[in-house]
Amino acid sequence: MLSLLEQVSKFTGIALVHNTRAEISINDNAQAIQYTTYETLIAKAKALRAKGNLPCHAELSFKDLTTFVAHLLAYESMVENLYLQPETVLALTHESSTNTTVSTQKKSAATVWHLATSGTTGTPKWIGHTSASLCRAIKQGQQHQQTRWALCYQPFRYAGLQVLLQSLLNGATLVDCTATDTAEKLDIIKREKVNAISATPTLWRQFLLSGAFSNSQPPFTIDKITLGGEITDAPLLAQLASQFPNAKIMHVYASTEAGVGFAVTDSQPGFPKQWLTAGVNGNSLKVDSENVLWIKTDAAKNTELAKVNSTIVEVDSQGYVNTNDVVMIEDNRVYFKGRANGAINVGGQKVHPEHVEQVLLQSPLVSQARVYAKQSSIMGQLVVADVVLCASKDTETKPAIALLLHCKKHLDRFEIPTKINVTDSIAINATGKIGRAQQASTE
Repeated sequence: MLSLLEQVSKFTGIALVHNTRAEISINDNAQAIQYTTYETLIAKAKALRAKGNLPCHAELSFKDLTTFVAHLLAYESMVENLYLQPETVLALTHESSTNTTVSTQKKSAATVWHLATSGTTGTPKWIGHTSASLCRAIKQGQQHQQTRWALCYQPFRYAGLQVLLQSLLNGATLVDCTATDTAEKLDIIKREKVNAISATPTLWRQFLLSGAFSNSQPPFTIDKITLGGEITDAPLLAQLASQFPNAKIMHVYASTEAGVGFAVTDSQPGFPKQWLTAGVNGNSLKVDSENVLWIKTDAAKNTELAKVNSTIVEVDSQGYVNTNDVVMIEDNRVYFKGRANGAINVGGQKVHPEHVEQVLLQSPLVSQARVYAKQSSIMGQLVVADVVLCASKDTETKPAIALLLHCKKHLDRFEIPTKINVTDSIAINATGKIGRAQQASTE
């Protein structure tokens, strides 16, 4: 396999569009836009290699997109271990020493990439990947070269790195939208004529709630829509299809631990039950007695990666990776309920907040929902929900009561929120997801 630098070296034109973060001020966004060509990016990466020896175990932090990508291209296939540090720095599993170096004259070797999990429902941890496993799901071809991708995920996360590689390995243009709020993201997307967006369902809901797509003249020209990182629901898929009738819409199942599992393109949530027996994209799937999904990918066959991840990722004797995602099977469809380690314990009964959110989002009253635990001295924990009403429904006189009645039709008694708060907005974390931290208040 050619190194990433060798693969990218054949391209010309604009590679990256981003804010120069070191110089940016809140009121000076327009003056801080930088356009980086493939020629400049390649020259920077080659210059880094030409300086001399590189560390065997390299750390790479995200300050600005050009610097990040140039170092990434310089290090890949040259260093033994490459750590993509998140904003909250994690300790390395190898000692980082500038005295331990590798000659830049050596032949290309496999670099182990270390990516941090998001830590949404637990402590972040390092997961190892190879260039081959990271590029396995990348679609390449001349037809992708005119794509202008919005980078809404942080590039040191698995999802962000997938978008970055999809763009770079096709000579496309990547537009950095990571350091801005929703309104600014939309301004950048429109100004830079972005035509492909990959984002979490939560961020997509915020985009739609803003009304920017509906009210824009000239209209946004989005023809590729990807959702990932959270459970995708039917109402959201329908909204996106209505807003962008000519766009290709897919929701991707992937994780830092397992890599890309599959993409669903049939406009329905979940995935076909037949994939549990027939597999999909060369991957095998199964559901255990606890209704947890397990997946076996090509990456699981890599003995070096298996050794790196052996104390972090649970793998059974057949090579299946425990995804920790709980599913349910209904009418030849497999639906995601939530994370196994993120359940709310209500008097000994497990409640998946994501499942309750999906039920709330089925109501025409709700545009966004967040479900979380409230500590209780009697029940252990209680279910509480925050919701943002749809703009057309904000005159509803008693929305909380209407939503409780809706929940009673679709949820077991112990799953029904004890309180539903109507709010103007729901905060998302840096990964574009709803935060799952439990409330400290007691009942």
